[in-house]
Amino acid sequence: MLTLTACGSAETMREKDRESVDLRRQVEQLRLQVKAKDDEVRALEGKLAAAKKLEAQVQSLEDRLRVMDDIMMSKSADIAKLEAQLANAKEAAAAAAKPAPVKRRKAAPAMKSPMPAAKAPAAGAKP
Repeated sequence: MLTLTACGSAETMREKDRESVDLRRQVEQLRLQVKAKDDEVRALEGKLAAAKKLEAQVQSLEDRLRVMDDIMMSKSADIAKLEAQLANAKEAAAAAAKPAPVKRRKAAPAMKSPMPAAKAPAAGAKP
């Protein structure tokens, strides 16, 4: 019986060694998988940080664009006012440059003499 127990015991030991080696391989594979996932997480964290930085830049640019839009709208309104003032000034200058129409009075009808003035005897002249 002793030989069967020793034989069974040796086989059990080999079986346990095989299981131990198999478990070590599995542990090593899992460590490699964990390391790969950690590397992937680090890469994704880097991309996330870059994306957040870009998002902040975009927000800053949008804020600046809003300010520029406000300035442009204000300047457009100012330009429209100035153009209207210019048009009014041109109209006023054109009106001032044009002489006002002079109203002519009708001359009083001259008395017509039967003789023209050249043929009329001069006053105090003798014929």
